[in-house]
Amino acid sequence: MGALHSMAHDYEYLRRTLDAMARRVQHALHDSLQALRRSDTIGAGQIIHDDPDINALQQDIEDLVARFITQWQPVLRDLRRVLAILTVAGELERIGDYAKQVASYVRRAKEDRHPLMMTTDLLEMGNMTEDILSTSIAAFLAEDPAAARTVATFDDRIDARRHEIIAAIRETVLHDRSSLDAVIASIAITHILERVADRATNIAERTIYLATAAHESLNE
Repeated sequence: MGALHSMAHDYEYLRRTLDAMARRVQHALHDSLQALRRSDTIGAGQIIHDDPDINALQQDIEDLVARFITQWQPVLRDLRRVLAILTVAGELERIGDYAKQVASYVRRAKEDRHPLMMTTDLLEMGNMTEDILSTSIAAFLAEDPAAARTVATFDDRIDARRHEIIAAIRETVLHDRSSLDAVIASIAITHILERVADRATNIAERTIYLATAAHESLNE
């Protein structure tokens, strides 16, 4: 009983570390979108500066997982849970990189003296991206496959919104060639947000596998 209790304690510490990393990534994404809305280069610079902290948390999780497996040699569900945390940490690290990329576009636009095209649709896409990320993380931490499956609807909506934004942006550049730099940046940002949604969907799929031991695609 003592060994089982100790293993559960170590797993809970690993889970809390992942939760801390998830919170940092969520804040980074939120702050990058706020910097985008406000053309806030100082806020953007802070996101870029803090990105190594997210990378360090991923490395901490990798070390904890290695020690957990070495010490406890988990099998079946316990092994799935630990490996799922390792996979999700990798997805979160990439999302942190995407937040840094958005921040980099904000800073570059200021340096190059061209405005960013902040349309209502792009702002809404940012909000939707934050929602899908928070939903997927909550589902994973709760090991809730039903909640994870709702992510598919978010992902479809984000994909559709991206296509609408790109169509509108193309129309803009046809009538105003001077906006080309802003158009290129806006298209890149919509792609980044779509990739965040794809990573969040991966987390949701990992949740379903964790809970059911079955692979299920939510992004077909």
